[in-house]
Amino acid sequence: MLPKILIGIVLLIIGVISFGFLTKDNNSSPPPFTNNFTQNPRESGDEPPLKIKHIGVNFEDFVFSKDYLEAFETPFMGFGYVIPAEKSSTGQNKANPQPTFILPLGTKVYAIVDGTVANIPTLWSNDLSIQITESGKMEKWVYEVEHVINPKVTVGDKVRAGQEIAEVSNYDKNLKGFGIVEIGILKGGNLPSHVCPFAYLDPQVKEETVAKIKSLYKGWEEYIKSTSFYNEAEEVTGCVSLNPIDG
Repeated sequence: MLPKILIGIVLLIIGVISFGFLTKDNNSSPPPFTNNFTQNPRESGDEPPLKIKHIGVNFEDFVFSKDYLEAFETPFMGFGYVIPAEKSSTGQNKANPQPTFILPLGTKVYAIVDGTVANIPTLWSNDLSIQITESGKMEKWVYEVEHVINPKVTVGDKVRAGQEIAEVSNYDKNLKGFGIVEIGILKGGNLPSHVCPFAYLDPQVKEETVAKIKSLYKGWEEYIKSTSFYNEAEEVTGCVSLNPIDG
């Protein structure tokens, strides 16, 4: 009889202990959820805060001419376009960090985003860069309209995308009646870099802008009778590369 009682007591004790463990497990918090997705670029500060609503020039202002071939190969050089050594400012092959447009002298230039003019520095070429930011102060992200003359705005002015702000620069005397302007998105830091503006087009203008750039590609290649200048299958039209370019 005694052995049976002892066995019963032992089984009872085991049951109580097991119940305790089960209760503890059921009441414990689940392990924390691990998010394996990449952090949203905007939240991490790796995406420009303003979208591009205008490319800085009007497409109807382009004039095809062989007169500017001495200085440039095309009227439009996209982000990452490799400028040959004999035509670059460094004397070496250079990946273009700012999309470049060649248009007749006197052509109007427009703001590319809604924002505030933060700075208008004089460049090495003795023309200007109009730098726009979200707050009007120099920030991590700066929107540039570079190589312009006859500015229509001053530091502190609020501007709207598409608003006239200057004219194309006349600094390159090899262009023979044509001027130059560049647009850019500058990311500040210990090593400043540029990103491709066309990767950040506002959805309201993206489809129309892409179609017009492709039409410009086609028109120039038909004019010059060569299909070697542009890749119409670019992942993002206007961006030869999507990698940031230092400087």
